[in-house]
Amino acid sequence: MSHPSDAAARGNLYGFFSRLFVKELDSAAVELLWSPLGQALLPRFCASDEAKALADADQRVRVFDADFVHLTVVNVVPYASFYLREDGRVESGGANPISDWLAQYGFEVELEPARSLAQDHIGIALEAMAVLCAHEAEAEARPDPEYAAHIRGLQAEFLRAHVLSWAPVYLFAVERCAHTALYREAAEACVAWLGADLQALSDRA
Repeated sequence: MSHPSDAAARGNLYGFFSRLFVKELDSAAVELLWSPLGQALLPRFCASDEAKALADADQRVRVFDADFVHLTVVNVVPYASFYLREDGRVESGGANPISDWLAQYGFEVELEPARSLAQDHIGIALEAMAVLCAHEAEAEARPDPEYAAHIRGLQAEFLRAHVLSWAPVYLFAVERCAHTALYREAAEACVAWLGADLQALSDRA
């Protein structure tokens, strides 16, 4: 899939990956996986026999929910602080750099709906990027090129300092440990997307 320059399209990609890693699959997530975006991002999974399990709710729980818990709760840790702190603990308090950054720019994160212990969860970080892309799209529509450029600068800063500083390590672990093609390919695609998007933002700066 080629890299989209349109801010709204970029936001859709961040939203897609955020949804996959923030909670188990439901009917809306299944629709997203079968959408043109899902098929473009995860072609091997969508063409696999495993994808047929999406159609049946019981099979979906048995196949995919178990792997989601394995990759986000039990065996792999989706929090930045786990990878960046020397003691390897999840920081849920005021010493969390992502929490500070999000608060500085007015993000309000409700942890309970996100099923998260802290604001540095991979799904929340990706959703923050989706929101920033939406703000960029709004600025371009007005048009306000100066503010759009400012928002792109914030995106590059957040990606470099608070996403790419740890997320590839988590996503590579997902690739190695996933029991399903869905999460294996999603992790691979997400790593590729993050690097490509930072490069595109840097090229536009």
